[in-house]
Amino acid sequence: MKTPLIAASLAALCASGSVCAQSSVTLYGIIDEGLTFSNNQLGNKSYQMQSGISQGSRWGLQGAEDLGGGLSAIFRLENGFDINSGKLLQQGREFGRGAYVGLSSKTLGTVTLGRQNEMMGDYVGLYTANGNWGILFPHPGDLDNTGIDFRINNAVRYTSPIISGIQASALYGFGNVAGATNRDAVKSVGVKYAGGPVALAAAYTSIDHPAEAVPEGVWTATNAVDGNYGLAASKYQSFGISGQYSFGNAKISADYTNTKFFGLDPTVGANISGHVSFNIFEVVASYYVTPSLQLGTGYSFTEGQVSATSQKPKYHNVDAIVDYYLSKRTDTYLQATYMHAAGDAQYADLAPVLQRSSTPNQIEVRLGLRHRF
Repeated sequence: MKTPLIAASLAALCASGSVCAQSSVTLYGIIDEGLTFSNNQLGNKSYQMQSGISQGSRWGLQGAEDLGGGLSAIFRLENGFDINSGKLLQQGREFGRGAYVGLSSKTLGTVTLGRQNEMMGDYVGLYTANGNWGILFPHPGDLDNTGIDFRINNAVRYTSPIISGIQASALYGFGNVAGATNRDAVKSVGVKYAGGPVALAAAYTSIDHPAEAVPEGVWTATNAVDGNYGLAASKYQSFGISGQYSFGNAKISADYTNTKFFGLDPTVGANISGHVSFNIFEVVASYYVTPSLQLGTGYSFTEGQVSATSQKPKYHNVDAIVDYYLSKRTDTYLQATYMHAAGDAQYADLAPVLQRSSTPNQIEVRLGLRHRF
Protein backbone atom coordinates (compact mmCIF):
# COMPACT_ATOMS: atom_id res chain seq x y z
CA MET A 1 0.00 0.00 0.00
CA LYS A 2 2.99 2.29 0.42
CA THR A 3 3.97 2.30 -3.27
CA PRO A 4 0.88 4.13 -4.61
CA LEU A 5 1.22 6.65 -1.78
CA ILE A 6 4.87 7.34 -2.63
CA ALA A 7 4.08 7.62 -6.35
CA ALA A 8 1.25 10.04 -5.66
CA SER A 9 3.51 12.14 -3.43
CA LEU A 10 6.24 12.33 -6.08
CA ALA A 11 3.70 13.26 -8.74
CA ALA A 12 2.44 16.08 -6.55
CA LEU A 13 5.96 17.34 -5.91
CA CYS A 14 6.80 17.19 -9.63
CA ALA A 15 3.72 19.18 -10.41
CA SER A 16 4.82 21.84 -7.93
CA GLY A 17 8.31 21.94 -9.57
CA SER A 18 10.14 21.49 -6.27
CA VAL A 19 11.70 18.04 -6.84
CA CYS A 20 11.56 16.81 -10.44
CA ALA A 21 13.88 19.05 -12.47
CA GLN A 22 13.43 19.74 -16.17
CA SER A 23 16.17 18.39 -18.42
CA SER A 24 17.02 18.53 -22.12
CA VAL A 25 19.49 16.89 -24.50
CA THR A 26 20.28 18.30 -27.96
CA LEU A 27 21.92 16.54 -30.90
CA TYR A 28 23.76 18.93 -33.22
CA GLY A 29 26.45 18.90 -35.87
CA ILE A 30 28.20 20.39 -38.89
CA ILE A 31 29.23 18.66 -42.11
CA ASP A 32 31.74 20.56 -44.25
CA GLU A 33 32.99 19.11 -47.53
CA GLY A 34 34.67 20.44 -50.63
CA LEU A 35 37.38 20.37 -53.29
CA THR A 36 40.68 22.11 -52.54
CA PHE A 37 43.27 23.04 -55.16
CA SER A 38 46.80 23.98 -54.16
CA ASN A 39 49.48 25.13 -56.57
CA ASN A 40 52.43 23.63 -54.67
CA GLN A 41 52.71 20.94 -52.04
CA LEU A 42 56.26 19.61 -51.86
CA GLY A 43 56.71 20.79 -55.45
CA ASN A 44 53.47 19.42 -56.92
CA LYS A 45 50.00 20.71 -57.71
CA SER A 46 47.18 19.04 -55.80
CA TYR A 47 43.42 18.51 -56.11
CA GLN A 48 41.98 17.13 -52.87
CA MET A 49 38.62 16.33 -51.37
CA GLN A 50 38.89 17.75 -47.85
CA SER A 51 36.46 17.65 -44.95
CA GLY A 52 36.11 20.18 -42.14
CA ILE A 53 37.88 23.22 -43.58
CA SER A 54 35.45 26.12 -43.11
CA GLN A 55 34.36 24.46 -39.88
CA GLY A 56 35.42 21.10 -38.53
CA SER A 57 32.93 18.36 -39.37
CA ARG A 58 31.40 17.19 -36.10
CA TRP A 59 28.45 15.85 -34.21
CA GLY A 60 27.71 16.37 -30.56
CA LEU A 61 25.37 16.06 -27.63
CA GLN A 62 24.77 18.81 -25.11
CA GLY A 63 22.38 18.84 -22.23
CA ALA A 64 21.19 20.65 -19.14
CA GLU A 65 19.17 19.71 -16.08
CA ASP A 66 17.47 22.40 -14.04
CA LEU A 67 18.40 21.81 -10.40
CA GLY A 68 16.36 24.74 -9.11
CA GLY A 69 17.33 28.10 -7.71
CA GLY A 70 19.00 29.16 -10.97
CA LEU A 71 21.45 26.21 -10.88
CA SER A 72 21.80 23.66 -13.69
CA ALA A 73 23.89 20.58 -14.37
CA ILE A 74 25.35 20.72 -17.89
CA PHE A 75 27.40 18.51 -20.21
CA ARG A 76 28.83 18.45 -23.73
CA LEU A 77 30.27 15.57 -25.80
CA GLU A 78 31.58 16.60 -29.24
CA ASN A 79 33.10 14.30 -31.85
CA GLY A 80 35.26 15.36 -34.81
CA PHE A 81 35.39 13.23 -37.97
CA ASP A 82 36.55 13.19 -41.58
CA ILE A 83 33.54 12.79 -43.86
CA ASN A 84 35.68 11.43 -46.71
CA SER A 85 37.04 8.47 -44.77
CA GLY A 86 34.75 8.32 -41.74
CA LYS A 87 37.74 8.27 -39.41
CA LEU A 88 37.90 10.00 -36.04
CA LEU A 89 39.99 13.17 -35.80
CA GLN A 90 41.90 14.70 -32.85
CA GLN A 91 44.23 11.68 -32.85
CA GLY A 92 41.38 9.18 -32.88
CA ARG A 93 39.55 10.48 -29.81
CA GLU A 94 35.86 9.58 -29.55
CA PHE A 95 35.00 13.08 -28.32
CA GLY A 96 38.15 14.96 -29.28
CA ARG A 97 36.47 18.32 -29.85
CA GLY A 98 35.17 18.48 -26.28
CA ALA A 99 34.01 16.34 -23.36
CA TYR A 100 32.99 17.94 -20.10
CA VAL A 101 30.41 18.09 -17.31
CA GLY A 102 29.72 20.93 -14.91
CA LEU A 103 27.42 23.20 -12.94
CA SER A 104 26.05 26.51 -14.19
CA SER A 105 24.55 29.30 -12.08
CA LYS A 106 22.82 32.32 -13.56
CA THR A 107 24.35 34.54 -10.88
CA LEU A 108 27.68 32.85 -10.03
CA GLY A 109 28.88 31.54 -13.37
CA THR A 110 29.82 28.11 -14.72
CA VAL A 111 32.38 25.49 -13.67
CA THR A 112 33.17 22.67 -16.10
CA LEU A 113 35.50 19.66 -15.84
CA GLY A 114 36.98 17.64 -18.70
CA ARG A 115 38.52 18.23 -22.14
CA GLN A 116 37.93 21.87 -23.14
CA ASN A 117 39.11 24.85 -25.18
CA GLU A 118 41.65 27.33 -23.91
CA MET A 119 40.94 31.06 -24.30
CA MET A 120 43.16 32.12 -27.21
CA GLY A 121 40.90 30.09 -29.48
CA ASP A 122 37.64 30.75 -27.68
CA TYR A 123 38.08 34.51 -27.18
CA VAL A 124 40.73 36.12 -29.41
CA GLY A 125 40.02 33.71 -32.26
CA LEU A 126 36.44 34.97 -32.58
CA TYR A 127 37.53 37.96 -34.68
CA THR A 128 40.33 36.45 -36.77
CA ALA A 129 39.95 35.34 -40.39
CA ASN A 130 40.17 31.66 -39.41
CA GLY A 131 37.65 32.29 -36.63
CA ASN A 132 35.24 33.57 -39.25
CA TRP A 133 35.91 31.31 -42.23
CA GLY A 134 38.09 28.38 -41.28
CA ILE A 135 41.55 26.94 -41.02
CA LEU A 136 42.58 27.69 -44.63
CA PHE A 137 42.72 31.33 -43.48
CA PRO A 138 45.28 30.59 -40.78
CA HIS A 139 47.75 32.50 -38.77
CA PRO A 140 50.88 30.70 -40.08
CA GLY A 141 51.15 27.28 -38.47
CA ASP A 142 48.25 28.29 -36.22
CA LEU A 143 51.02 29.54 -33.91
CA ASP A 144 48.63 31.04 -31.37
CA ASN A 145 45.87 28.37 -31.57
CA THR A 146 43.28 30.93 -32.71
CA GLY A 147 42.21 28.19 -35.13
CA ILE A 148 41.73 25.78 -32.18
CA ASP A 149 44.01 22.99 -33.37
CA PHE A 150 44.39 21.68 -29.83
CA ARG A 151 42.20 21.35 -26.73
CA ILE A 152 43.16 20.89 -23.09
CA ASN A 153 42.82 17.57 -21.28
CA ASN A 154 42.13 17.17 -17.53
CA ALA A 155 40.91 20.78 -17.35
CA VAL A 156 38.91 22.77 -14.83
CA ARG A 157 37.37 25.93 -16.27
CA TYR A 158 35.39 28.75 -14.71
CA THR A 159 33.35 31.19 -16.83
CA SER A 160 31.70 34.20 -15.24
CA PRO A 161 28.17 35.40 -15.97
CA ILE A 162 27.92 38.32 -18.40
CA ILE A 163 27.92 41.61 -16.48
CA SER A 164 27.49 44.86 -18.45
CA GLY A 165 28.62 43.03 -21.57
CA ILE A 166 31.80 41.64 -19.94
CA GLN A 167 32.58 37.96 -19.46
CA ALA A 168 35.79 36.30 -18.22
CA SER A 169 37.13 32.74 -18.09
CA ALA A 170 40.04 30.95 -16.43
CA LEU A 171 41.27 27.40 -17.06
CA TYR A 172 43.80 25.06 -15.47
CA GLY A 173 44.78 21.80 -17.13
CA PHE A 174 46.39 19.19 -14.87
CA GLY A 175 49.44 17.49 -16.36
CA ASN A 176 48.68 14.32 -14.36
CA VAL A 177 52.40 13.51 -14.08
CA ALA A 178 53.19 11.76 -10.78
CA GLY A 179 55.82 13.56 -8.74
CA ALA A 180 55.90 16.58 -11.08
CA THR A 181 52.83 18.73 -10.46
CA ASN A 182 53.68 21.42 -13.01
CA ARG A 183 54.83 19.10 -15.79
CA ASP A 184 52.50 19.38 -18.84
CA ALA A 185 50.24 21.81 -16.95
CA VAL A 186 48.19 24.40 -18.87
CA LYS A 187 47.03 27.82 -17.66
CA SER A 188 44.70 30.09 -19.63
CA VAL A 189 42.69 33.24 -18.92
CA GLY A 190 40.52 35.46 -21.10
CA VAL A 191 38.08 38.34 -21.06
CA LYS A 192 35.69 39.66 -23.69
CA TYR A 193 33.22 42.51 -24.10
CA ALA A 194 30.27 42.96 -26.43
CA GLY A 195 28.10 46.06 -26.46
CA GLY A 196 26.37 47.72 -29.40
CA PRO A 197 28.61 47.72 -32.47
CA VAL A 198 31.80 47.04 -30.50
CA ALA A 199 33.30 43.70 -29.44
CA LEU A 200 36.70 43.20 -27.77
CA ALA A 201 38.66 40.22 -26.47
CA ALA A 202 41.98 39.42 -24.80
CA ALA A 203 43.55 36.12 -23.68
CA TYR A 204 46.72 34.46 -22.42
CA THR A 205 47.74 30.78 -22.44
CA SER A 206 50.81 29.07 -21.00
CA ILE A 207 51.71 25.39 -21.57
CA ASP A 208 54.50 23.36 -20.01
CA HIS A 209 56.17 21.01 -22.54
CA PRO A 210 53.55 21.63 -25.26
CA ALA A 211 54.40 18.61 -27.41
CA GLU A 212 53.57 16.37 -24.43
CA ALA A 213 50.65 18.32 -22.97
CA VAL A 214 48.78 18.87 -26.26
CA PRO A 215 50.29 16.38 -28.74
CA GLU A 216 47.54 17.04 -31.30
CA GLY A 217 48.94 20.55 -31.84
CA VAL A 218 50.49 21.42 -35.18
CA TRP A 219 54.06 21.15 -33.88
CA THR A 220 55.29 18.38 -36.11
CA ALA A 221 58.51 18.13 -38.09
CA THR A 222 56.56 18.66 -41.33
CA ASN A 223 55.22 22.07 -40.22
CA ALA A 224 57.74 24.51 -41.73
CA VAL A 225 56.57 27.50 -39.66
CA ASP A 226 56.76 26.43 -36.02
CA GLY A 227 56.64 22.65 -35.86
CA ASN A 228 60.20 22.02 -34.75
CA TYR A 229 60.07 24.83 -32.20
CA GLY A 230 56.99 23.29 -30.60
CA LEU A 231 58.63 19.86 -30.45
CA ALA A 232 61.76 21.28 -28.79
CA ALA A 233 60.15 23.78 -26.37
CA SER A 234 59.95 23.25 -22.63
CA LYS A 235 57.38 26.06 -22.40
CA TYR A 236 54.90 27.75 -24.73
CA GLN A 237 52.99 30.94 -24.13
CA SER A 238 50.67 33.03 -26.26
CA PHE A 239 48.96 36.37 -25.67
CA GLY A 240 46.50 38.15 -27.90
CA ILE A 241 43.94 40.91 -28.29
CA SER A 242 41.24 41.31 -30.91
CA GLY A 243 38.25 43.51 -31.64
CA GLN A 244 35.42 44.03 -34.07
CA TYR A 245 33.29 46.98 -35.13
CA SER A 246 29.96 46.49 -36.94
CA PHE A 247 28.23 49.11 -39.05
CA GLY A 248 25.28 48.41 -41.30
CA ASN A 249 25.95 45.25 -43.29
CA ALA A 250 29.72 45.47 -42.75
CA LYS A 251 32.15 44.36 -40.08
CA ILE A 252 35.82 45.17 -39.64
CA SER A 253 38.10 43.51 -37.11
CA ALA A 254 41.76 43.45 -36.12
CA ASP A 255 43.91 41.26 -33.93
CA TYR A 256 47.44 41.04 -32.57
CA THR A 257 49.08 37.99 -31.00
CA ASN A 258 52.50 37.26 -29.52
CA THR A 259 53.61 33.64 -29.23
CA LYS A 260 56.84 32.36 -27.67
CA PHE A 261 58.61 29.00 -27.44
CA PHE A 262 61.03 28.90 -24.50
CA GLY A 263 63.81 26.56 -23.40
CA LEU A 264 64.44 24.90 -26.76
CA ASP A 265 66.20 21.55 -26.44
CA PRO A 266 68.98 21.50 -29.08
CA THR A 267 68.75 17.70 -29.35
CA VAL A 268 65.09 17.83 -30.44
CA GLY A 269 63.30 19.37 -33.39
CA ALA A 270 64.90 22.67 -34.39
CA ASN A 271 68.41 21.73 -33.18
CA ILE A 272 68.86 25.14 -31.54
CA SER A 273 68.68 26.46 -28.00
CA GLY A 274 67.23 29.66 -26.56
CA HIS A 275 63.77 30.88 -27.52
CA VAL A 276 61.70 31.91 -30.54
CA SER A 277 58.95 34.52 -30.64
CA PHE A 278 56.36 35.44 -33.26
CA ASN A 279 54.25 38.60 -33.61
CA ILE A 280 51.15 38.49 -35.81
CA PHE A 281 49.08 41.47 -36.98
CA GLU A 282 45.83 40.95 -38.87
CA VAL A 283 42.91 42.94 -40.30
CA VAL A 284 39.65 41.35 -41.49
CA ALA A 285 36.58 42.79 -43.25
CA SER A 286 33.23 41.35 -44.32
CA TYR A 287 30.12 42.69 -46.02
CA TYR A 288 26.65 41.22 -46.60
CA VAL A 289 25.65 42.22 -50.14
CA THR A 290 22.27 40.59 -49.44
CA PRO A 291 21.10 38.58 -46.40
CA SER A 292 22.22 35.46 -48.31
CA LEU A 293 25.50 36.66 -49.84
CA GLN A 294 28.60 37.54 -47.81
CA LEU A 295 31.98 38.78 -49.06
CA GLY A 296 35.06 38.63 -46.85
CA THR A 297 38.77 39.36 -46.95
CA GLY A 298 41.74 39.45 -44.60
CA TYR A 299 45.46 40.17 -44.45
CA SER A 300 47.96 39.11 -41.81
CA PHE A 301 51.67 39.77 -41.31
CA THR A 302 53.83 37.51 -39.15
CA GLU A 303 57.38 38.21 -38.00
CA GLY A 304 59.49 35.80 -35.98
CA GLN A 305 62.70 36.23 -34.00
CA VAL A 306 65.05 33.29 -33.36
CA SER A 307 67.29 34.21 -30.41
CA ALA A 308 70.09 31.74 -31.15
CA THR A 309 70.59 32.79 -34.79
CA SER A 310 68.98 36.26 -34.96
CA GLN A 311 66.98 35.03 -37.95
CA LYS A 312 63.65 36.75 -38.70
CA PRO A 313 61.22 34.55 -40.64
CA LYS A 314 58.30 36.54 -42.05
CA TYR A 315 54.99 35.55 -43.61
CA HIS A 316 52.30 37.47 -45.54
CA ASN A 317 48.80 35.98 -45.85
CA VAL A 318 45.99 37.33 -48.05
CA ASP A 319 42.53 35.72 -47.86
CA ALA A 320 39.22 36.14 -49.72
CA ILE A 321 35.84 34.38 -49.59
CA VAL A 322 32.41 34.48 -51.22
CA ASP A 323 29.80 32.71 -49.08
CA TYR A 324 26.22 32.10 -50.31
CA TYR A 325 23.51 30.80 -47.98
CA LEU A 326 21.06 28.44 -49.66
CA SER A 327 19.11 28.35 -46.39
CA LYS A 328 19.68 29.12 -42.72
CA ARG A 329 21.46 25.80 -42.32
CA THR A 330 23.19 25.24 -45.68
CA ASP A 331 25.73 27.39 -47.53
CA THR A 332 28.22 27.05 -50.33
CA TYR A 333 31.44 29.03 -50.53
CA LEU A 334 34.45 29.80 -52.68
CA GLN A 335 37.61 30.83 -50.87
CA ALA A 336 41.23 31.52 -51.77
CA THR A 337 44.41 32.05 -49.74
CA TYR A 338 47.88 33.24 -50.73
CA MET A 339 50.92 32.93 -48.47
CA HIS A 340 54.33 34.45 -49.11
CA ALA A 341 57.35 33.56 -47.00
CA ALA A 342 59.85 36.42 -46.61
CA GLY A 343 62.84 37.43 -44.52
CA ASP A 344 64.62 34.28 -43.35
CA ALA A 345 61.63 32.02 -44.02
CA GLN A 346 62.23 29.64 -46.92
CA TYR A 347 58.87 27.97 -47.49
CA ALA A 348 55.22 28.93 -47.47
CA ASP A 349 53.15 26.45 -45.48
CA LEU A 350 49.36 26.65 -45.07
CA ALA A 351 49.54 24.12 -42.24
CA PRO A 352 47.83 22.15 -40.83
CA VAL A 353 45.64 21.59 -43.90
CA LEU A 354 48.33 21.55 -46.63
CA GLN A 355 51.91 20.34 -46.81
CA ARG A 356 54.55 23.01 -47.31
CA SER A 357 55.40 24.52 -50.66
CA SER A 358 58.81 23.95 -52.24
CA THR A 359 59.02 27.73 -52.80
CA PRO A 360 58.27 30.87 -50.73
CA ASN A 361 54.75 31.03 -52.24
CA GLN A 362 51.64 28.89 -51.83
CA ILE A 363 48.09 29.33 -53.14
CA GLU A 364 44.94 27.39 -52.35
CA VAL A 365 41.43 27.69 -53.81
CA ARG A 366 38.49 25.81 -52.34
CA LEU A 367 34.87 25.25 -53.35
CA GLY A 368 32.91 23.94 -50.39
CA LEU A 369 29.46 22.98 -49.11
CA ARG A 370 28.49 23.18 -45.42
CA HIS A 371 25.36 21.94 -43.64
CA ARG A 372 24.46 22.47 -39.98
CA PHE A 373 21.94 20.39 -38.05
